[in-house]
Amino acid sequence: MAENIPQEVKNRINSFKDGLKSYPIRDLVQDAERLGPYLKQQRLETNQVRKFLDAINQIKAKVSQDDEKIQEIQKQIELEKERLKHSLKDSKEIDEKSKYIQSEADSQINKLIFAKIETDIVLLKPKLAYAAARQRAVKPLSDIMSAAIDRVYSKEDFDRLVQLVESIIAYHKGEGGR
Repeated sequence: MAENIPQEVKNRINSFKDGLKSYPIRDLVQDAERLGPYLKQQRLETNQVRKFLDAINQIKAKVSQDDEKIQEIQKQIELEKERLKHSLKDSKEIDEKSKYIQSEADSQINKLIFAKIETDIVLLKPKLAYAAARQRAVKPLSDIMSAAIDRVYSKEDFDRLVQLVESIIAYHKGEGGR
């Protein structure tokens, strides 16, 4: 049964046609909880995937650097909402237009951020392939992460990828992995 864990997780990930954000968080954690010990049994060591983990952290840092730009856009949105309040009298209409403006802005922000990191995300796959070629123990993690990377189409998908990686590593370390 334990031999099927990586394939089961990979199959689940491949079923998400709308992106990795569709991965229910409870299922993600449950899968990571099963994968951590499995990877430890396979003698995976964190240093074998260090370049991959470093690259994930660099992408996360790139996303957080955009926070200042996002805050500026959010300020502009708030100003626009204030203008609406002064130009419209109907509170229901104000709320509807405010929600629409916020939704459109959020969508544009996420598209901008994802465009900036998409190449870096796709280039995670060769790092995994290299690590898997060097050490057989990396192969199950590489297969799962490659499938997950193929389901990253947005910033929300990337956020879920980070949660998956961090959860797997946490459970792996919890089993005594280094």
